[in-house]
Amino acid sequence: MSANYQHSETDLNARSDVIFDLAGFPVDASTNVWRLNSAGDRLCLDFSLLPFSSTIIREATKSYCRSLVKSKAPKSVYNAFAALRLLRQSPAFMEADRTGSEIPGRFLSELQAELGGSAYQLHHVRDWYRSAADRGYTAFSPEVAFELDQKVIGGNKKGHAVLSLDPEEGPLVDLEITALLNALNDQRRRNSLPLDCSAALWLCVALGSNPYQMTLLRERDVELITEGDTRFVQLHVPRVKKKHDAPRTAFRTRKLTSEIGDVVLNLIAENRRREALQGRTTGPDTPIFLKRTMRPHSEETMAEYAWHMYPSDFTALVGDAVSRLGVISARTGKPLRVTTRRLRYTFATRLVREGASMEEVAEALDHTDLQNVRVYFDIKSDIVQALDRAMALKLGPVAQAFLGKLVRNEVDAERGGDPASRVMAVNRATGRPAGLGTCGEHSFCDLLAPIACYTCSQFQPWMDGPHDRILDDLIAQRERKQAAGMDGRMVTIHDATILAIGDVIRRIDEARTA
Repeated sequence: MSANYQHSETDLNARSDVIFDLAGFPVDASTNVWRLNSAGDRLCLDFSLLPFSSTIIREATKSYCRSLVKSKAPKSVYNAFAALRLLRQSPAFMEADRTGSEIPGRFLSELQAELGGSAYQLHHVRDWYRSAADRGYTAFSPEVAFELDQKVIGGNKKGHAVLSLDPEEGPLVDLEITALLNALNDQRRRNSLPLDCSAALWLCVALGSNPYQMTLLRERDVELITEGDTRFVQLHVPRVKKKHDAPRTAFRTRKLTSEIGDVVLNLIAENRRREALQGRTTGPDTPIFLKRTMRPHSEETMAEYAWHMYPSDFTALVGDAVSRLGVISARTGKPLRVTTRRLRYTFATRLVREGASMEEVAEALDHTDLQNVRVYFDIKSDIVQALDRAMALKLGPVAQAFLGKLVRNEVDAERGGDPASRVMAVNRATGRPAGLGTCGEHSFCDLLAPIACYTCSQFQPWMDGPHDRILDDLIAQRERKQAAGMDGRMVTIHDATILAIGDVIRRIDEARTA
């Protein structure tokens, strides 16, 4: 990307009001608003928002920001700049700024007392003071800079939401992810969600990627692979590294299931149809998550991202999808609150539970530092260690695993007159088949009956079906796997079905006593 500007770089370098950022893009510093070159968010340094009246402090701050633009990623520059707005909360600083005197060291202590748990942002403020003192600006004392360096500024608390399994901010627990996936699978069969919402949620669940990576995706990043009778989709996900290279310069390849891959392919097809109706053409560089209206300032350095969603747009898609699904949290009893961050936490904790190493988790999350994933290995497991009949009957309705419709008998079921619609199970004691319910699906179903039927919205269990026996068999299988020392994934593989059958049995009992 930076190569696009090489032809004019000599002329631009001659201008003191143009700064070249770390990726080689020019930043116009001729006004009080500097637009940073980010393919993700709209990031601006608006100096009119800073609480400075002193010309010296303002010039020192602009000099500091020039150095940041040259050496840091846009988001880091923006965060450092935003921290300077906190200075208005220090009486000592505001007095020094008003009178044009030297800024005393107690300003940092005042801010620490004021900010409490958010004081970690003061690392940026201390760096700003040190930089200005090093450059010789008279309002900034080298002695005070040395004094500030000796102060301890606490770091941002990392991992608290993960370690505490916070019901609003932390990873989803098994009952919640089961309910979410069941609802998501059901909408995939019924096409009841907008495709962009569906694709956004599926990709977050499957990949644990952050929203910025998802917004950078383009059609050319989707690869349909056919190997014999197997068909799957590969997604080349742009990497987001700490160093600010130009966007989309490095990728990690991720394999999608055919079901999720189809959702992505369908979204691309829908984008093409909609753009054609608007008289616009699409191609390999068309974003997968396509904005309805062009970004403002699209004629500038980030013009090729004019139709890419912002990360906040993508996050809103995920929130909208979960809201439409209407899933209730088993822990709070309220509508499940899901963010891209929570799904990333969930993705990582489930990897750990399935036996992934620290290196494997770091690779899956695209982290270069193992310290960033250590928290996932300290979390207490939320696996239900014992899932017996009593628990299945109690938790089944809460988990929302059963999505079908209970019917009194085969006659009352949709397609009840079609023998091919019967869902059967073999009685192990007698070897004879017994009817469990009716499938309401009119097209071919590739689910493994009868186990998968209980979590399918098209299943209509009969009240007189031997559901108790299926439940007892699955619980016995679970106990054998656990006794054999199998890993958590194998032990819990049918937990959703167990909970769904528990819900069916509870509904039958309630119907009979009503």
